[in-house]
Amino acid sequence: MTGSTLDTFVTYATVCFAIFGALLAALWLSLVIWTFRDMRSRSRDPFAQILATLVVALLPGLGLVVYLILRPPETLAEAYERSLEEEALLQEIEERPACPGCSRTVNSDWLLCPHCHTRLRKACPDCNSLMDPHWNLCPYCGNKHVDPYHVGPPVVLAEDIVTEEEAQRDSVEDESEVIQDEEAQADTV
Repeated sequence: MTGSTLDTFVTYATVCFAIFGALLAALWLSLVIWTFRDMRSRSRDPFAQILATLVVALLPGLGLVVYLILRPPETLAEAYERSLEEEALLQEIEERPACPGCSRTVNSDWLLCPHCHTRLRKACPDCNSLMDPHWNLCPYCGNKHVDPYHVGPPVVLAEDIVTEEEAQRDSVEDESEVIQDEEAQADTV
């Protein structure tokens, strides 16, 4: 019986070692595949992917430790997200309005730059909305905007229009004043 018990024990030990060996082989193969996939998510360089996989495959325990120490700290997706965040921050900085005179950051509702006094906006006289200084038409109320800082032809008002009768009467009065002045000068001489 000792021979059959020994044969049974050897059979069970062989089966246990076979199962344990199969589990170790599956673990080794899964670590090699995981290393390849992890390195592929961290680098686009095919040489680095193959080298990391070979290190883990050829040095089963130590290779994984070496790979974990030397692998890139972030995945390509994390690097892409970080670059998007940086780009969004830069775009936010670039979208801030800057003074055309001194290039300092200004608020969008300021009329003048507080640093260099450059005119940034003008107010519509009808609706008081802020407009770009180059606009001649208010986009908010639709009225034409007369720029108080712009020098142009003089505006003629209806009160300033003189009729022909008034002009003739004024010229006759001016002539009579001139004649009276000449007579007064002649009398004094």
